[in-house]
Amino acid sequence: MGILKSKLKQGLVHAVLMIGMAAALFPFLWMALGSVKTYKEMLLPRFFPTIWTLDNYREILTRVGFLTAFKNSALVAIPATAMVLFTSAAAGYVFAKYHFWGKEVLFTILLSTMMVPFTVVVIPLFITMNDLGLVNKLTGILITSLCSTFGIFLMRQAIMVVPNDYVEAARIDGASEFWIFSRVVIPLVRPSLATLAVFTFLGNWDSYMWPSIMLRTASRQTLPVVIAGMRNLYVVRYQIWAAGSMLTVVPVMILFTLAQKQFVRGMTLSGLKG
Repeated sequence: MGILKSKLKQGLVHAVLMIGMAAALFPFLWMALGSVKTYKEMLLPRFFPTIWTLDNYREILTRVGFLTAFKNSALVAIPATAMVLFTSAAAGYVFAKYHFWGKEVLFTILLSTMMVPFTVVVIPLFITMNDLGLVNKLTGILITSLCSTFGIFLMRQAIMVVPNDYVEAARIDGASEFWIFSRVVIPLVRPSLATLAVFTFLGNWDSYMWPSIMLRTASRQTLPVVIAGMRNLYVVRYQIWAAGSMLTVVPVMILFTLAQKQFVRGMTLSGLKG
């Protein structure tokens, strides 16, 4: 009786997980299949297309400056990710392994900035960027992506796990602080760096609000801004939107696939398990 009850409970858990997985995958599958449907089939209550076509991808790639927007998004997301990884790891190393007056207070103040909504600072931030002449430039987006409070917190938690004996032994041997940071600490926190890289790249790649405010010229806009602007050209042609969304999702899927093992390990080691 106990074994039967255990199996029923396990089967119920699996059923709930399967329902949750199906609910999560359904919108993506609808988008993927919709991107290869014709306009008429998109309006029919049919999940799988009877006529498969790549015309939607050809149209989206040859119109609305999609390739230019793709390049702009890459020029923002890749350097921003690299900068956040460096600044977060460096600041995390300082907060984890250095001892100085007011460290905990400074770290608490830093964490408190995570509680401030971006909409509160967007106006003064825009005014500052305008005074610096960085409005309508990708450089303006990059400058505001130099560091991440969440990244500093994540890397501090990861570096605190690194034994102090490793750092002290390197210092006794005469190693410089940068050598210790780059050759001793960084290799030991690669999973957390991979986790931060995925979060940062995804955040910058999908960012819409700040780029839509900063970038006014069509040739400098990023993918989310361009796809949102497609509403003026394709009011009800959802298959075009689906094709554009698929092309936007692909780089994120590739990155997550490459960093999946490190990502999961980093989530575990950093204590961010859900």
